[in-house]
Amino acid sequence: MMFIIAWIGCMWGWGASKGWNAQSGYTYESVNNSMIRFLPEPYFCNDTSIPGRSGGYCVATWYFWKLPPDQVTILTHAIVWLFYCLHQVFIWALIYRAQLTVSRRKDGKKYGSEMRWFNWSLLGVNAVFHILHLVQTHWTYDGTAQDVAVSSSQASVIMMVCFILLMEYRDRGFILMWPNPSSDDKLAKYLRLHPGPIQLIRKYHGFIFSWATIYTFWYHPMENTWGHTFGFFHTAIVLLQGSLIYTDMHLNRYWRLLNEAWVFAHGTVIAVQTSNPTVAGGSSLWPIFTFGFGFVLAFTQVFSFPFWKKISPYFRIIPVLIFFTIVLALCGTVVKGKEPGQTGFSRIYEMFFIPASEYMLLLFSWLFLYIFIRIEAAIIGDKKQDSNYEMSPTKQAFYLAGVLMVYAAFVLISYFWRTTSIDFIILMIIFMFIFSFGCCITVMLFKQIMGPHRIMVRSAEVSSTNVTGVTNESFVHESKDISN
Repeated sequence: MMFIIAWIGCMWGWGASKGWNAQSGYTYESVNNSMIRFLPEPYFCNDTSIPGRSGGYCVATWYFWKLPPDQVTILTHAIVWLFYCLHQVFIWALIYRAQLTVSRRKDGKKYGSEMRWFNWSLLGVNAVFHILHLVQTHWTYDGTAQDVAVSSSQASVIMMVCFILLMEYRDRGFILMWPNPSSDDKLAKYLRLHPGPIQLIRKYHGFIFSWATIYTFWYHPMENTWGHTFGFFHTAIVLLQGSLIYTDMHLNRYWRLLNEAWVFAHGTVIAVQTSNPTVAGGSSLWPIFTFGFGFVLAFTQVFSFPFWKKISPYFRIIPVLIFFTIVLALCGTVVKGKEPGQTGFSRIYEMFFIPASEYMLLLFSWLFLYIFIRIEAAIIGDKKQDSNYEMSPTKQAFYLAGVLMVYAAFVLISYFWRTTSIDFIILMIIFMFIFSFGCCITVMLFKQIMGPHRIMVRSAEVSSTNVTGVTNESFVHESKDISN
C-alpha cells in the first residue's frame, strides 16, 4: 500500500511538473484556449475526418486522453501493447504455477499466513509494470485507448464485479442476503443456484480478474486527474489482492469488499469529472453510475460484513433505507432533469440500469457454466478421472492456446467496434455479455487442464457449525458431486 501511494504521488508530481492539467475535455479547452495535447471533445459529432468523432453517440464513446492522429506512430502503438502483453502473460504464468503448486500439496493445505515464492513474484512483476507504465506515459503517452473501445474497458471491470457477486452468492445470496444457506422458505430452496458453476469461478477467477484489471490498467495513460487516480488505485489494489493468493489476507472480507465496491467511488468521480458543464444538469451519466453502483452496494455487497449473520434479518433494511434517502435528497437538490422544467426525480429510474445489467449477467454467467458442465457430463458419462490425473504437456499447450485465443478475440472485437455508432451503455452491456461468455469457456478449459476439481478447505470449516446453524460440511459434499 505504501508503494501504491508513492507511485500515485509520482504520477501527480511528474504530471504537474510538465504542466499537465486535463481534468476533462471541457475544462481543458477553456483553460488552454487551444488544444495542444489532445483533440477537443466532438461536441456536434460531425467530424467525419477522424473515425469515432461522428455519429449519434460519439461524445460518450470518444476517449479524450489520447494523442491526436498526427502524433501517433508505430512506436506509440507498439510499446504499450508490448508492455500489456508481457504484463498479462507473466501474471497468468505465475497464477498457473501457483495453482499447480498448491494443488499438488499432499497435506491439502491451501491458505496460510506465510508469503510464498509466487506471492513475492506476483508483487514484484506488478510493481515493475506499474513503474514501466508511468515511464511509458511520459515517453509515448498513449494507452491502448487508441486502438480499442472505451466501453470495453469499463465492461471488463463491471464483468469482474459481476463474477464477484456470483462468487459471494454462496454466503450473501442475491438480494438482502437472500437466498443464503440458512434460507428455509420454499422459494429460496427452489431458486437456490447449483454450486457447481460457483465453485469453478471461485477456483479459476484469478485468470479472469487479472485480465480484466490489466486490460483496464493499460487502457489509460497515467494522467494526473482525480478520475485516473481513483481508477488506477482500483486496479492497483485488485492486482495486490491477486498477488496475495493463498494467503489469509486474500480471504479477509473487509479487504475483499474494498476491492469489490471501490468501483462505486471511481465511477462517481470520473462521471462527475467528465460532465459537460454547458448541459443542464451536467452529464447524463453520473447518476447512472453513482446510483447504480450504490444500489448494488446497499442491496448486496454491504452484506459481506460478518456481523450481519449474527443479528436479526430485519436489520438488513437499514442500508437500503439509507441508500434511498440519499438518492431522494440528491434528486431533489443536485440532480437536474434532462429537459428544461424537469426535476431530478424524473431521472430516478436510472438507478436500475447498472444493477439490472449486473444481476442479469450474474445469472447468465452461472447459466453459461451450468450448461457447459452438463455438456461435459453428457460427453464423459459415468467415467471418473483419476485424482492424480495430469495432462500431457502437448495437451496443456493446446488448451492454453485456446485460452489465449479467447482473450485475443476480446481485443479484436473491441478493436473493430471502437468507432461503432451504438449507445455507450448498450455497447458496454454487449461487451459484458461477450466477455462473460468467453471467460466461462476459459474456465472450462482450465478445468480440463487441472483435472478433477477437488474441494480443499480447512478442517475447522468442515467440522464446525456456522452461526446460522447450517454446517458447511453439507455444502462440501454437494460440491464434490460435480468435481468430475
